[in-house]
Amino acid sequence: KYSYDDKQIRLNVYRADGSVCFAVTDNGVGIPRRALKRVFGRFYQVDRSLSRRAEGCGLGLSIAKFIVEAHSGSIKVESKPGHGSTFTVRLPAL
Repeated sequence: KYSYDDKQIRLNVYRADGSVCFAVTDNGVGIPRRALKRVFGRFYQVDRSLSRRAEGCGLGLSIAKFIVEAHSGSIKVESKPGHGSTFTVRLPAL
């Protein structure tokens, strides 16, 4: 939704420190550094001009965070504008 015409998504799954990690990387527009801490907030959208093109209400990442934390996990994002983003979900291994 926030990628250019050549959309690429990569999924890595691995174990680390007693957790199972799922890292989803895209080649999208990226997220500015100032927005990284707020991106999981309800109704937060990084760029209103992008939301008009892609549609959405800013709830997806806050819902994902709620679900992950309900399973005693964590979610983080690493991003660089123009170079895409990586979202990593970390869940305790059973």
